[in-house]
Amino acid sequence: MLDSFEKYLYQTVFPMQPPENIYHYTTQKGILGIVTRREMWATQVHFLNDKNEVFLTFKLLERELKKQAGRSQNPAIKAILNDIRRNLPRIDQGHICIASFCEESDLLSQWRGYGNQGKGYAIGFNLKELTHIAKRQHFVLWPCVYNTALQMELVTYLIDSWCREFGGQKTVQHDKMLAIINTSVCQLAPIIKDESFSEEKEWRLVSSVVSSKSPQFAFREGEFSLIPYYNFQIEDEHGRLSIRSIVVGPSPHMELARNSLSTFLAASKLPAVDIVSSKIPFRNWK
Repeated sequence: MLDSFEKYLYQTVFPMQPPENIYHYTTQKGILGIVTRREMWATQVHFLNDKNEVFLTFKLLERELKKQAGRSQNPAIKAILNDIRRNLPRIDQGHICIASFCEESDLLSQWRGYGNQGKGYAIGFNLKELTHIAKRQHFVLWPCVYNTALQMELVTYLIDSWCREFGGQKTVQHDKMLAIINTSVCQLAPIIKDESFSEEKEWRLVSSVVSSKSPQFAFREGEFSLIPYYNFQIEDEHGRLSIRSIVVGPSPHMELARNSLSTFLAASKLPAVDIVSSKIPFRNWK
């Protein structure tokens, strides 16, 4: 079932003509770490800047499960729907880790978030190569879904597949059911976003369930608590990076920022990366 859901996601979510590159917006500290260590931090889902966004899928599922259970004439299916609905709060996304990218390389809203004081960069990764690197580390790359009709289509597909999987069984093994539901919901929840964010054209790098005992699992300082994250390696098996360009965000000293970045990339053995200047005028956003 899980393989079929992933195939369904590719058919419905993955664009026919995907962008060649996607961009990770970051700060000076971020670009220093990513380039120097050849890795980026995929943050544990509950510690994202807007943690409420990951719960949208659960709201949609709860609503649709209740509706289908109320109108179902099949006692077995009704029981399954109600059982899933009761167990939905038990689904734990605790060790799903995420990193964000954007189709746009020079987006004002992103510079406001990451480029305050003229310290922002957008690192352009080749999507095809990054997808290959992600697969080797048990991550997937999906575009976020903002369209409400498509969101409901995906939620309904999940519920229908669960009913097919468990509705014909005389005795449902709850542990098995929860494991399948947990995995499939964790595939979907990170990419469902409110349509008000659609301008971001966000893509998300999403891990499978990560063990806190993994050597790549670590913690960093946060505003209110320690933040767990996964060290995602950005090199392929041959040591090649998928970085194609870096956009220097709005800065009061653009030429100085470009020159210092060029020197840093040369020292980091990345002289071929294209450096691009933002076309958005600098503003000291607060």
